[in-house]
Amino acid sequence: MRVVALCGSLRVPSVTREALSNALAGAAAAGADTGFVAIDRLPWCDGRDGPYGPEVEAFHAQLRAADAILLGSPEYHGSASGVLKNALDLVNPEDLRGKLVGLVACARGDAGAMSTLNQLRQVARWVDAWVLPTQVSIPNAGQAYADPARRDALEVELRGMGAELVRYALLLRGGSPT
Repeated sequence: MRVVALCGSLRVPSVTREALSNALAGAAAAGADTGFVAIDRLPWCDGRDGPYGPEVEAFHAQLRAADAILLGSPEYHGSASGVLKNALDLVNPEDLRGKLVGLVACARGDAGAMSTLNQLRQVARWVDAWVLPTQVSIPNAGQAYADPARRDALEVELRGMGAELVRYALLLRGGSPT
């Protein structure tokens, strides 16, 4: 079982990356091989059908080799980040067809990042992926990991989502969850 994450935040350090790392830790604890797929150096999608080059071919290969994918993004103006949207625009449907996708989004304010989660869900469904019903929206993300109690609760929630992603990806693959 291979679970990879695409992080839509270029910021260092990044709450989005930290959240995805926690979800990947949950997937690893459930027996998956995990890692990040770099999307920060992909060329801009311009809609052409022709090849985009070796970086994009490697990106496609990493997605095809995965059994499940985590998508994480900060919410910018009610939407996913441009770097994540560009990566998703470069995806071929066969890269994600029939695979399970988990969603994480971070918001600056109290309302959370539901708009971003809904948009990511729609994109994943458009390329024939299955989307895990469990999703994580992190409101006031800038302070999320500063408060130890909130940090602990988020880590439990995200690790649980990572483990659930592995469980259901195994079922989709025709295996038996442990």
